[in-house]
Amino acid sequence: MGEYIDVGLQSSMLPFTLLLSSIAVGAYALIDFETENDDDDSDSGSGGLMNPI
Repeated sequence: MGEYIDVGLQSSMLPFTLLLSSIAVGAYALIDFETENDDDDSDSGSGGLMNPI
């Protein structure tokens, strides 16, 4: 009738790689690097982008 072609996971390293990359992204999100610019420019006193109308 036809030839059966297996299109499943061929590598046993793929699930480990996905798990490792997920842990790395999660750790990066949990570390939450603070940026100096908060769009308020709160340390200069001029208001920055958040000026009142």
